[in-house]
Amino acid sequence: MLSGFTPRPLKRLFTANQCWTSFLDAGGLRDIEVEAVTKMLACGTRILGVKEFGCDNPDCQHVKYLTNSCGSRACPSCGKKATDLWTAT
Repeated sequence: MLSGFTPRPLKRLFTANQCWTSFLDAGGLRDIEVEAVTKMLACGTRILGVKEFGCDNPDCQHVKYLTNSCGSRACPSCGKKATDLWTAT
């Protein structure tokens, strides 16, 4: 089981009281907007996959799981990384 993952505040805003689902049901969104929010909501979850890291020592049982990120500019976490890289150049 993955531990230590805390949903990002923007994710909580979209998922509280089924807000995103209600907004989707109302319609009027472009496909690219739906895709961006869907990626952001999946970021840091098992939906995008998990990498498993273990020790090379056969006697060691330590395993670390890391979830994949979405890489979307619309994601607060991934978008900040991209912005920081852009401003550093």
